[in-house]
Amino acid sequence: MDYPRPVYDGKPMRYRSVRTLTQPVVEPVSLAEAKAHCRIDSDADDFYVVSLITAAREWVETYMDEALIHQQLVMRLDGFPAEIELPRPPMATSGTATAVSVTFTSDVSGATAALSSSTYRVDRDTRPGVIRNTYGGAWPGHLTDYNSVTVTWWAGRGESGASVPQGIRNAILMLVGHFYERRLAADSGSLNDIPYGVKALLDAQRWGSYR
Repeated sequence: MDYPRPVYDGKPMRYRSVRTLTQPVVEPVSLAEAKAHCRIDSDADDFYVVSLITAAREWVETYMDEALIHQQLVMRLDGFPAEIELPRPPMATSGTATAVSVTFTSDVSGATAALSSSTYRVDRDTRPGVIRNTYGGAWPGHLTDYNSVTVTWWAGRGESGASVPQGIRNAILMLVGHFYERRLAADSGSLNDIPYGVKALLDAQRWGSYR
């Protein structure tokens, strides 16, 4: 999925990489909920079902381009754009998972330095979140090179599954059931990889203009 591209010196700049630094500590749906949905009475497949819940949540996050449960992300850029847009919205807005850090490679010493939080503003209400200069401020002199700017932040709707809309939770349960019943990539009984109902539920919850 393509992201809106920030601008640097009048030209679009895309981040070089985005990865999850700290995984969610819980999933949007519990093992008990998944077993009830799949009508599983035995405990023999518990470990497998847990893995399917994680796989389903990761698929949903990729499809929606969103972080569901609080997780820490790190992004690398080759320089400072006019505004730093943060993928995988929304930014975390509560609890301890709200820290943001920006580091850069100095154009003077070549050493890595941390940017003081007093020199930039974080807009958590826009989607995706944005880091901007303070009014009248400017980014520091930095080396424009591969991975010279690193941004770390927390994203996700909340700390528990209760913060995730029921439609998304139901889609995850449907995916778990689909994965559990069909353990091959494809079979003769279905021409579709992902059930239509899953995407319909997720499309109803995706960000308006951020698709």
